[in-house]
Amino acid sequence: MVEKKDRLLSLDALRGLSVIGMVLVNSIAVYHYGTGKPVYGPLLHAPWAGLTVADLVFPFFIFMVGVSLPFALGGQKEEAGLTGPVLIRLFKRAALLFLIGLGLTLSFADWDGPIRLLGVLQRIGLTFFGAAILFLTFSWRTLAIIALAVLVGYHGLLLVEVPDATRDLWAPGQNFSSWFDRAMLGDNIYHPTAPIPFEPEGILGTLPSIAQALLGVLTGLYIKTKGGTIDTVGRLALAGTVLTVLGYGLAPFHPIVKAVWSSTFVLATTGLGLLTFAFLIWVIDIKGYRGWSVTFMQAFGINAITAYVLHTYLMGPMLLNRFADHLVDGLGGTIGVPAATLLPAFGVILVTWLPVAIMQRRKIILKV
Repeated sequence: MVEKKDRLLSLDALRGLSVIGMVLVNSIAVYHYGTGKPVYGPLLHAPWAGLTVADLVFPFFIFMVGVSLPFALGGQKEEAGLTGPVLIRLFKRAALLFLIGLGLTLSFADWDGPIRLLGVLQRIGLTFFGAAILFLTFSWRTLAIIALAVLVGYHGLLLVEVPDATRDLWAPGQNFSSWFDRAMLGDNIYHPTAPIPFEPEGILGTLPSIAQALLGVLTGLYIKTKGGTIDTVGRLALAGTVLTVLGYGLAPFHPIVKAVWSSTFVLATTGLGLLTFAFLIWVIDIKGYRGWSVTFMQAFGINAITAYVLHTYLMGPMLLNRFADHLVDGLGGTIGVPAATLLPAFGVILVTWLPVAIMQRRKIILKV
């Protein structure tokens, strides 16, 4: 059993698993849309409403952003709370994440057309900033109330009539959050040419993302207080089950949609994240498993942003070439094309892993 104040190894493992998932689903998407060849459906994002395996990796990471805050900023909260210098430091970190994300977009942009302003790293930066400020300012009870209020309020916000389309939460872009992005950002969004454009990492969608991080904060506070015990695992699994059932149970009335980060999406993915986290705590921190898979996940988790940036530049050269095509075509007749497409995607994961594994071995952590 770990001591109450020890940092759980499973925390880095789940963060790393989320990053590995991002690399996998992004690689599958790049190959699928770049070549037109079939892939496993669950590894692609849902077209709009619904939840696939691919839709889990980003919210899992957002959840872990929150879980990490009590371990990273707990001492600061106990000593002085939110101070001016700390606020500046948090802002600089969030701004750096935002700028790195924007830099990735610009490096692949078609300068003759609109430039997407938001994205994955931008969402992470904004969510981290908001959740960190709230964590340092309020008690856990107030944080729970804020998270609930945001989720309920955001549900109501999505029900507001849309000025430029018929409101329909089950149809792409036909909701207030997507309209707000169109009004504020114009064509500088992810799907500017869609029948009704939308931005999956939009402005208002950051609010429920912060709420999801706050649910992670509450989880981190509980673990830090109670420790990694069997009782903790049981309670996390129970909470995860309740949230998952609640998310899916409300889905007929308020669809699960990643592209607007709907409240049911937050509930369902947080629930599944809690169940996964509980399992990893049991296996890694309680049972003491230390196999290669744990080390592999931790390498991605410790230098998560580095791994994300690396894979972004690796995917095109490694996936869209003749060797990858010949590999998939050659094996496709034997194991099927969808299974064969996993091999070049796994190659991207392995090549991304090598630098972060070396960094892990040398105890190098690039904090962004």
